[in-house]
Amino acid sequence: MRAFLAIAKKAFRASGSGGAKASRYAFYAMALSGLVVFSLIAAVWVSFVRNLFAVPEGRKKVVVVNATDSFREFADGKDDPFIDYRFVEHPYVYDVSTFSDLMKETGSHLTIVFDQNGDILTFYPVSDLDYTEERDVFKLTVLEKYADFVKEKEGIPVFSEYAVEDFTEGLEDPVEGASNDPFLEIVSFSLIPLLYFIAALYAAMIKGTNVIAGAKEQNTFAKILMTPVPRRTIILGNVMGVWLSAMIPALVITVPLILVPGYRAGLISVFLIVAILSVFIAAIVILISVMSSNVITAQTAFLPVFFIFVFLCISCMHNPDEYSGVYEYMPLYGQYLGIGMALTGQVNILALLCSSAITLLLAAVCVLVSVKLLGSERFTVSVMSSTDKELIRAKKQAKADARKKVFLKAKTSVFGYKPKSSLNDLSFSLTQLFRPLVLLSVFQLIAMIPPLLMTNGEYLTNVIASLKAVKNVPDVISSGSNIIGVLMSTPAFLLSMALGYILIDAYYCLRVRFIERTPLSSGLGLPKDHIGRRYLTGMGSGLIMMACVFGILVACGQIKVTGFGIAAGNLPLFFSFVVMWIFQGACEEIMFRGYMMPRIAARYGLIPAIAVSSILFCLFHGMNPGFTALALINLILVSVLFALIAYFTDNIWIVCAAHTMWNFTQGNVFGLEVSGNSGNVSLIHTELTGGAKALMTGGTFGPEGGLAVTIVTLAAICLVLIIFRKKIRRKRD
Repeated sequence: MRAFLAIAKKAFRASGSGGAKASRYAFYAMALSGLVVFSLIAAVWVSFVRNLFAVPEGRKKVVVVNATDSFREFADGKDDPFIDYRFVEHPYVYDVSTFSDLMKETGSHLTIVFDQNGDILTFYPVSDLDYTEERDVFKLTVLEKYADFVKEKEGIPVFSEYAVEDFTEGLEDPVEGASNDPFLEIVSFSLIPLLYFIAALYAAMIKGTNVIAGAKEQNTFAKILMTPVPRRTIILGNVMGVWLSAMIPALVITVPLILVPGYRAGLISVFLIVAILSVFIAAIVILISVMSSNVITAQTAFLPVFFIFVFLCISCMHNPDEYSGVYEYMPLYGQYLGIGMALTGQVNILALLCSSAITLLLAAVCVLVSVKLLGSERFTVSVMSSTDKELIRAKKQAKADARKKVFLKAKTSVFGYKPKSSLNDLSFSLTQLFRPLVLLSVFQLIAMIPPLLMTNGEYLTNVIASLKAVKNVPDVISSGSNIIGVLMSTPAFLLSMALGYILIDAYYCLRVRFIERTPLSSGLGLPKDHIGRRYLTGMGSGLIMMACVFGILVACGQIKVTGFGIAAGNLPLFFSFVVMWIFQGACEEIMFRGYMMPRIAARYGLIPAIAVSSILFCLFHGMNPGFTALALINLILVSVLFALIAYFTDNIWIVCAAHTMWNFTQGNVFGLEVSGNSGNVSLIHTELTGGAKALMTGGTFGPEGGLAVTIVTLAAICLVLIIFRKKIRRKRD
C-alpha cells in the first residue's frame, strides 16, 4: 500500500507537458475526493438494490394551461377518480420555467398547453422509461378520447374506445429536480458531456503519457522496475495518479453548474459517471504509455483514441434519441447519455450500473495487459552494463538539452516574450487550439443560463419558439442565431456575457503571472505605461475605420439613414452593450493577439504566428449567421491588421480599444449587423436601400462580409506598413 500511494502521488505530481507540478496538498485533496466518490458509488449500488422493488405511490396530477371550454366540459363530465386537473391561465405557451414550477408545486409530472393555433403542447420530464410513456398513455387514453368528445359534439361519427384507467398503470412519480426546460435539455445532451469527455481525455493524456513513457525517455524507469515493488502496484499506482489528475478539470466544470438550479440534483450522479469514465481513460493512457518508448510516441498513439472518443460524443450529440435504449447500457455511450440524463433528472440506475460495470471491466483488462507488458521490461534493464546505460543516457540528455535550447530560444520575439518551457509540437498545438475553444465554450454557456432563468415568459417563449422548427444542421444554426437575437435584447444577457469575458481575461492574466511567471507586459502585451493614451488611440482608430465603412456604404447608395436617437426605455440596453463590447474586444485580443501570437512566433516565427492566430480568430466566427467566403477573407484581414499593430507597438491596448470601438460603432452607433448579430439599439437608425447588394453590404453577416470592409482594411494595413516602415527596416537588419 505504501508503494501504491507513493507511485500514485508521483504520477499525480509528475510534470505534464507544460512543466507544472501539483503540490502534495492537491494530491491529498484529490485522493480524499476519490475516496468519497467511490463511497458514493457503493451507496448508489446499495440504494439501487433496496429500491429495486419499490412501488410507486401517489395520485396522478396534470396541469392544464389555457384550457378550452370544450376540454373543461370534457374533464368535468368524466369526474375521473384517477386524474386531478389543475387549470391555470398563462399568456406564454412556451414559458417552461413557470410550467416547471407549477408541476413542482402540484406534484404533477405532465403539463398540457392549448395554444392559439389549436395545437395541444405537452411538457414533461423526458425519460424513455417513465415520463415519455406516461405522456404517450395520456395522449391515447385522454386526449384522443377528448378528440372523440369534440367529434360527437360536432356530429362526426366516432368508432374508437379508450380506457382512461390505463393511464395510471406502471407509472412512477416525478423525479425531484427533473428539468422541463428544452434549452437545458439541449445543453445537457450536447455541450456539457462533450466538455467532460474532452477535459478528461486531455488531462489524462498530458499527465499519463509522461509518467511511464516519459520515465523511459529519461532512462529513469529502470530504477523503478528494479525495486521489489510488484508490477501490478506500479500500474495501479500510475492509473490512480492519472485518474486524480483527470478529475481536476471535471471538478472545475462541475462547480459552475451548481449555479443552475435545474442541474443541482443531478451533479453528484454526473460526478460519479465522470469518475468511472476517467478510470477507463486513465487505464488506456497508462497502457499506451507502457507500450511507448517516449512521450511523443505515446501522445501520437493516443490521438486515435482521442478522436474516437470525440467522434462518439459528436454522434450522440447529433441525435441523442437514436442512442437511447440499449446504448445506455454500453460503455462510453452509457457515460455520455448518463451525464445528460443525470443533469435533467432522468437517471436510469440500471443502465448506469451496467455501463459502469462494463467500463470498469474494460479498465481492468487494460490494467492486466499493462502488467503483462511491463513484465517484459525486466529483460531490457539487465542486458546492458552500467557504462552502456550511462552512454545512452548521456546521448539522450544531450539531444533533450539541444531540443530544449532550440525551443527556449525565441525565433521571433513579440512583446519581448521569452519561452520558459519546451512543449513538444503536438502538445503545443493542441494546447493553443483547445484552450480558447474550451474557455469560450464554458464561460459563454454559463453566461447564457442566468439570463434565460431571469427573463420573463415572453423572452423564454420566443427562445423556445425558435427551436420548434429545428430539423437539421442549417436549422440549428438559424435557430441559434434567433436565440442570440432574442437574448441580445436583454441587458441581463449582455452583462452576463461581459462577466464571462472578464473571467476569461482574468484566467489569462493569472496564468501568465503566476503559472508561467512572466510579466503581463511581455506575456500578454499589457504594459503598465501610457495605458490611457494607447487606449484612446485605439478607440479613435476603430471609430475612423468603421466611419469610413459607413461612409462608403452611404455614398454607394447601399444604406440610408432613417432616424436618430435612443428611446429612454432602451438606455439600459445601450449602456449594457457598451460594457459588453469593452470586455468582449479585450477578451478576443488577449486570447489571439496577446497570448497566442507571441508563443507561436517564439517557436515558428512571426508570419506563422499572424497566420495561425488570424485563421483561428476567423474560424471562431464561422458559425455566425450569414458567414460567407468574403466574410472569411475580411475577418482574416482585420485580424492581420490588429496583429501588425500589436507587433509594431509592442502592446495590445490599442487593438483592444480598436476592436471594441469597431464593434460598438458598427452595431450601436450606425445600426449595422456585427458578425451576423444585431445591435438592437443604436444612435443612428439605418436600413438597406432597394438596390443594395450583399457583395457590398455583407448581407445578414453585416459590413464585415462586404467589399466596403475589404477596401478599408486593406487601406489600413498599407497605412500601418507605411507608418512603421522604419521599424520594419530595423527588424530586418
